[in-house]
Amino acid sequence: MDVASAVVKPGPSRSDVHRVRGAGPLRILCPRAAGNAAWLVTSSLGGGLVDGDHVAFDVDIDAGATCVVTTQASTKIYKGSSSQRTRVRVHGDGVAVVVPDPVVPFRDATFAQTTDVVLDANASLVLCDVLTAGRVAFGERWNATMLDATLAIERGGTKLLHDRVLLGADAAMRMRRFEAIGTTVLLGPRVAELAAAELARIGEERLEKGGKLIVAASPLGDGLIARVAGEQVEEVVATVRRILGPAVARLGEDPWSRKW
Repeated sequence: MDVASAVVKPGPSRSDVHRVRGAGPLRILCPRAAGNAAWLVTSSLGGGLVDGDHVAFDVDIDAGATCVVTTQASTKIYKGSSSQRTRVRVHGDGVAVVVPDPVVPFRDATFAQTTDVVLDANASLVLCDVLTAGRVAFGERWNATMLDATLAIERGGTKLLHDRVLLGADAAMRMRRFEAIGTTVLLGPRVAELAAAELARIGEERLEKGGKLIVAASPLGDGLIARVAGEQVEEVVATVRRILGPAVARLGEDPWSRKW
């Protein structure tokens, strides 16, 4: 499998993409945003992943640099077998903001996703991942053949997280009323204070039986991992962005200003 790649380094006034390379159907855009971070925006020739697409993207962020890794739009997973792997390596006190748009699996899709983040001890991470039921407006609701999503985070040589979501043909029964699930992570010295405040806030909220939206959080190193499940995709996306909002604001970025 050919691998797309990018290297981000600090510059005199902002972080810059020093090297970038697309591969296969995966294209990497490097827009100049208003903040000081470098931006890497992934897109594909078919507007999503079609049968036989297996894409990989390696991002290397140097000490002193900040990089936003996101997508041009939601990742549509068409019928057939496909996969994507994203590997982010953050050196020194670098910062990674990994905030892709939601994954939308179509009927009869078989999809595997791996997100692998390796941080130095002083690096920081802001991350989200949202998996939806699919094209609900077209009568498709958790109708993919298989969805397999893995998130792994290592920091300072220690594995902090290895999380896997595996949904098969019985996904509709298992997910019941929920149309989307989201994961958020805040980790590292740049966002530790905000993670602690968010962890306390979520802990004070009451979980209502049968509620349309459920949010739960746990400590992760000096940060947090929060889970969101909701009956509407829009509510899950809005909640994920609210949890991460203070962190991206502190970093001087707004990854969602031009997105729904």
